[in-house]
Amino acid sequence: MNLYKIGLLIDGTGNYPKEACYLAVEKGRIAGIGRAGDFSQEQVAEAADYSRYTVMPGLIDPHVHLFLEGIPDAKARSLRWKEDKETTLIRAVNNLTKTIRQGVTTVRDLGGPHGINVLLKKVVSQGVTAGPRIVTAGQAISITGGHFHYAGGREADGTDEMVKAVREQAKGGADCIKLMMTGSVNFVRQDAGVVELSLLEAQTAANEARRLNKTVAVHANGNDGVRQALAIGITTLEHGALIDQATLDLIVASGVYWIPTIVPFERMLDYGRNHQTKMLPAHGIETVLTNHQAMIRRAYQAGARIVAGTDAGALGVGHGDMWREICLLSECGLPAGAALYAATGLAAQAIDMAGEIGTVEAGKRADLLVLADNPLADITNIKKVVKIFKDGKEYGHD
Repeated sequence: MNLYKIGLLIDGTGNYPKEACYLAVEKGRIAGIGRAGDFSQEQVAEAADYSRYTVMPGLIDPHVHLFLEGIPDAKARSLRWKEDKETTLIRAVNNLTKTIRQGVTTVRDLGGPHGINVLLKKVVSQGVTAGPRIVTAGQAISITGGHFHYAGGREADGTDEMVKAVREQAKGGADCIKLMMTGSVNFVRQDAGVVELSLLEAQTAANEARRLNKTVAVHANGNDGVRQALAIGITTLEHGALIDQATLDLIVASGVYWIPTIVPFERMLDYGRNHQTKMLPAHGIETVLTNHQAMIRRAYQAGARIVAGTDAGALGVGHGDMWREICLLSECGLPAGAALYAATGLAAQAIDMAGEIGTVEAGKRADLLVLADNPLADITNIKKVVKIFKDGKEYGHD
């Protein structure tokens, strides 16, 4: 058993932090939390001294695409779709390293080509390569020619093909099912285009996913797309931009986990301000981002379950950029404790892993983030990573 003397423990439950406590880890799991008197004098004498640090659960990023790098060059990024699978795999392995070195110990990959995300899940779990724990959707499911079909997505049309597509993902090792309800945001028109999946197709896919005990993540933007996503009964709503107050009220009432992925919009705005481009006009992106942030603020105040997620691999969004998403949630009005909870305990619930990760509690996996300063006092301290532990094993930090 390893014992750690902790200065401040943020346990990921959303409760008040614990000061000057001891944390015991045994066989990769939390064995206990207590005071010096709860352990033998010999154990206390040999405890690793983290009394100058803040310790919290490892971060969880429930929306990433490991096969993509978050490069800030739109033209160079467009070439990634045409790259050979061997090179793409090597890039993805590098992305694992980048992710865990920033304190993200679990990710959910929501779609990619060549079965890479499922392969990475296997080799990480077997210890063949180091990286965050991986939950994956396998291929994202869209209509023929629908959003993300070019990224190795599974195209399906009609109810029979939807059932087949869901079953294929389950057979291939997917933990959840990802549906592409709409396209991306069009910053020129200020819309998300048509709702690509019909209601019957979407409902059929969601029903089959639940029958197979898979959670359902849905990419949706715009009022019509988000409302249809909510209507079929989903686990997580991804993005959810371009909505109005009435749709926001439905999100709150549904109890869905909303992953608004703010950082991609911020990075696209940076790109639009520095490049002349028809599809990414700075004024259009700024309008969308401002509205998105306002809706997140209202949603939190109304009691919505808002979860942090980066969409790592999107334009300019690097793997491990959870620190920035957490800060952006704080800027949207979430108190520091709520923003941290959105990336730990609540995120674990959203990806159906609350029994294993997300909080520092006895019996849970020892995924720990050691910080130089208290992020409850200043949320930007989330970036001051000293050490990372996954399953009790220490990882390096750049």
